Amino acid sequence: MAQDLYLAVPSWTGTWHRFRVIDHARAFVAHAGCRLHVIWAVSHGVANCRFEDLFSPIPNIRVLNLSESGMDELEQRSSGASTLEFDGKKLAVYRPGGKTTGNMIAFDFEAARALEAAVPKPNVKKVRPLRAIPAAELRNKANNYINDMKMSGRLGVRVRVTECSIDGRKPRRIQPELDETLRSIICLPWHTPVFLVTDSEYMQLMLSSHFHDCRFLRKSFTEEHDTGQYLSRFDREGMRVFMTEVMCLEACRKIINIGGFLNQDSVADKIVRPPWDIKALDLRGNPPP
Repeated sequence: MAQDLYLAVPSWTGTWHRFRVIDHARAFVAHAGCRLHVIWAVSHGVANCRFEDLFSPIPNIRVLNLSESGMDELEQRSSGASTLEFDGKKLAVYRPGGKTTGNMIAFDFEAARALEAAVPKPNVKKVRPLRAIPAAELRNKANNYINDMKMSGRLGVRVRVTECSIDGRKPRRIQPELDETLRSIICLPWHTPVFLVTDSEYMQLMLSSHFHDCRFLRKSFTEEHDTGQYLSRFDREGMRVFMTEVMCLEACRKIINIGGFLNQDSVADKIVRPPWDIKALDLRGNPPP
């Protein structure tokens, strides 16, 4: 059986990607009884934030921060090797179909999914989706916003605009797609109480002008594009604001989720899908007389 499993993801990945990889490996860890070490790239994918800048410790998981160049070097070293030295240990590079014994290192989704699939089905232990807990400072801020804005009576609206033109998710930074997304949301009554989370200044301006009781956390949209200003992935403070927004979203009564967000699996029962039924949302909006 494996003794220590080191899990790593490429430096370009964001928080959602990283936590999903950890989630896939947890079934194997529970079955094998091994120690899990997550190698966290302090990289542009997370605005150069260390793990503890954003998150609270994860029970029974050790997190090691590694520079972006260090992660890139580690990934390159593992690409053609069967073993490598890391953290004072000799680690076998795990690849799908390989042996799961001794000390191992596994990279990204493909390897994590293969480890999950390697657990015999009768032995699979059900584990709840891993919920990322923000760092204490960010939790305190979020709790203040949740109370002040009465988040439990609001509809959370998450709109992520992907910067990748070939991404399968929508909307992308293409004007017709942005406007189509807007039209799908503003069919809801203007008096709907909303908490808005988006990385697009255009989306924020348009939706806040439609919903008269729209709340959002202030942030800087500094990345320029033909379709407007966007939150930069290099914005360290913007990343910390996003972690606060995630916790606020979780506190909303219902959530419209377009583009995805961290911890969405933990609040799957709150997520609503089109066509929106305002009565089913069970919100406290004040309709016109």
